[in-house]
Amino acid sequence: MLTIPGNISKPARYAGIETNRVMKDPESVHIRFALCYPDIYEVGMSYYGYFLLCEIANTLDGVWCERCFAPWDDMDNYLKKNNHPLVTLESKTPLNRMDIVGFSLSYELNITNVINMLKLGGIKVKSEERSEGPIIIGGGPLMLNPKPFEGFFDLIVVGEADEVIVRILEMMKQLKGQDRFETIRELSNLDGVYSPLFGTKSVRRLYITDLNSSYHAVAPPIPVVGSIHNRLNIEISRGCGNGCRFCLAGFGYRPYRERSLERLKEIIDCAIKNTGYEELSFLSLSSGDYSFLSDAISYVKDRHKGVSISLPSLKIGSINENDIDAIGAIARTGFTFALETASTDIRCRINKNIDVDALFSQLPVMKKSGWKTLKLYLMVGFPWETEEDLNIIDDIIKVFDKSGINVNLALSPFIPKPHTPFQWLPMEDKDILREKMLSIRGILKKRSVKVKYRDVETSLIEGIISRGDGMLMQLFEHLSDKDTRLEAWSEFFKPQLYHDWFLENDIDIQKYLKKRDTDKPLPWDFIDIGIDNKFLVNELDKAERSEITGNCYEGCASCGIGCDKSSYELRVAGYELKSGQREPEGQDSKLAIFRKITFRYAKYADARYIGHIDTMNILLRAIRSCGIRLKMHGRYHPLPKIALSDALPVGIESFCELMEMETGDINTNIENVAKDINARLPIGIKIQEVVVGNLKDMLKENLYILISQNDCEIEGLKIWRVQGNKRFYTWDGKGIKNLWKLGLFQRIIKIEDRKIIWHQN
Repeated sequence: MLTIPGNISKPARYAGIETNRVMKDPESVHIRFALCYPDIYEVGMSYYGYFLLCEIANTLDGVWCERCFAPWDDMDNYLKKNNHPLVTLESKTPLNRMDIVGFSLSYELNITNVINMLKLGGIKVKSEERSEGPIIIGGGPLMLNPKPFEGFFDLIVVGEADEVIVRILEMMKQLKGQDRFETIRELSNLDGVYSPLFGTKSVRRLYITDLNSSYHAVAPPIPVVGSIHNRLNIEISRGCGNGCRFCLAGFGYRPYRERSLERLKEIIDCAIKNTGYEELSFLSLSSGDYSFLSDAISYVKDRHKGVSISLPSLKIGSINENDIDAIGAIARTGFTFALETASTDIRCRINKNIDVDALFSQLPVMKKSGWKTLKLYLMVGFPWETEEDLNIIDDIIKVFDKSGINVNLALSPFIPKPHTPFQWLPMEDKDILREKMLSIRGILKKRSVKVKYRDVETSLIEGIISRGDGMLMQLFEHLSDKDTRLEAWSEFFKPQLYHDWFLENDIDIQKYLKKRDTDKPLPWDFIDIGIDNKFLVNELDKAERSEITGNCYEGCASCGIGCDKSSYELRVAGYELKSGQREPEGQDSKLAIFRKITFRYAKYADARYIGHIDTMNILLRAIRSCGIRLKMHGRYHPLPKIALSDALPVGIESFCELMEMETGDINTNIENVAKDINARLPIGIKIQEVVVGNLKDMLKENLYILISQNDCEIEGLKIWRVQGNKRFYTWDGKGIKNLWKLGLFQRIIKIEDRKIIWHQN
């Protein structure tokens, strides 16, 4: 059982007891693979690409892929102070004892976390210094320009890793035990893979040609700590054909590919049965462009009662009024529109070909369907931007004010990105960016709009790294020496450390932010994403002339990617999907006859670190995944009608917690309910008893027996003494069996030397 100090926040992050986690016998596997996400648990557990690779790797015989996340500051300090290594979640194995350690990098400010995790794991930071230990692999969107940090990795994967991860792991099975250097050399010969140890070579970006028959994760681990986006991710398409000239994802994930509606239905059914999620997100760079969006929304609405839908970052005009109404009937998941700029001229220059009037015309429908707030994304700092362009923002918000819909406005500085037509443009001076942010705040001060500003200093550092070169390797070593980490979190971001390094090394920061010549080489030129450089230059010229390029859905723009449209014909082929036994219920809850059922459940061992709300969500998802219908309440954001016993403080174990719910499954065999639900719960949470009846009638009072050899107390327990109908007894253990005859519900707590040691009924 895991022991975590009482001063560690959210200790369940480190327990590794999630439902759907994959456990294998270490003695029976040939390759141990730690896939690391260089941010904290709540962020990594929201990232679809991360658990997709985990699930793919764990389908292979002889391979065990385990998870590892960056520890929060308190745990990081604890590990360093006590000389404890960073370990995997599943088996608690130190990183330096794995065969492969992989990192998925999607954000510039997480690079320092990679270095810190290597150090915590007992692994030398630089590839050239490692003569033994696991092979360190880097992948993810940041590898489209890996130069600033490539020296920390033995191998780098460029592009989509769905297929190459299988090739790497299968080769490792054959190469394990051979010379480490030669193993890296062999693996670096794979398409889309290179090793900085052997110099720079041209690398062609990998991408899946047939998304429809590719693997889709259907059994992701269910977070035991609420993640940033705590919902089911369903990837409906990959890539984007809109051609926004500033967007790295749009060019870096070309071509556009879709999954068929039938394939999507299979994935949705299977994933909901495996997880019990109450919300799903249609994952896409532009979900409104998906050919079967209306049908997919209708399918979820009709087939999976109570499951809401989220559509991330919609293109204005990409969904119709029927879709708005259908989503409104499910739940208030909110709409986010990427307007990018209020100016029509700037939208032409960045190739954002949208009709703002189309959005305005839909506002009454959104209002009628129950929406009160929308989110808009805007960028500032484009080279052609004028004061008049900024003033137009007020005209946009004014329309929303009149419609009665509030706006949450997110403002971000424009950051030039590699492999885009704007990779040669300068980044706006930080002082000017701040002035523009303040100007917009003044313009909108009379409007009912909440404005969230992206920190300018943060964006500046992101811009330096995104177009950086090999010189920045020394910068990251400098940051490592300063124990820099968790920089994606504002309280740990220290931009002055970056500026100090540039000053100490007499490097002008403008080297990385200034305008670049289109005929000069760029640090990332050796990465071939498949798009002709002449096309990018031409797109930049069209931006200067304020000309639009049509999207890929209506005609080929001849970017050079070489799309063979016939190869993307939608097929229903694909991997067999594995799920639970129950079919999702489609019966309307309004027609069901409900009855109250009360669960008595235990929360013990490592599950004691799970918070009250997270425990409730875990139980509800396990119940839903069994196909049990719950009575809901609330019109616009329906929630299950449940009642629970009082919350336990984190770290306290109990064998008599109660949850009451109303279910429409009147024919359910109650004796089998506990067994079905327990099969879907994490280790340490277990349904002990299911009773037809009301929690209030059953729970007359709470009896807490404190078994203590020493007369010590815990601060959290002192508060309980003055709450409601709770009675407390301090007991030495003698005659405790007689107390069970009282027929009261007990929470058994053993306290010893201020450490909570749990004692089972």
